[in-house]
Amino acid sequence: MPYLITFVWYPPSQANKVAQKYLDALKKFPVPPIIKRLVPAASSSTKEGTEIVNVDQVKKEDFWEASNYLSKFMLEFRNIEGVRYQVRHFGEVAEALKMIGLG
Repeated sequence: MPYLITFVWYPPSQANKVAQKYLDALKKFPVPPIIKRLVPAASSSTKEGTEIVNVDQVKKEDFWEASNYLSKFMLEFRNIEGVRYQVRHFGEVAEALKMIGLG
């Protein structure tokens, strides 16, 4: 089963804007039922600011729909200076083993 992991970084000066945008974006784009949110918006303070991580699990057949949802959601932050993000795809080890003929 695929995992979509979203990483977000922003400077301390933008914390209030990012928090408000997050709440607004959740209202505009509620998390669809195809996404099982395993880690919702866990945060960590770094010397550069704040780092947020979401870990979402989806079924293979819902991967592209979930990926499109995350893209739309994250585009809501595009006008906040200093916000950077990355959405990465991870698979389970059993799937990787199958790909190399060991599963």
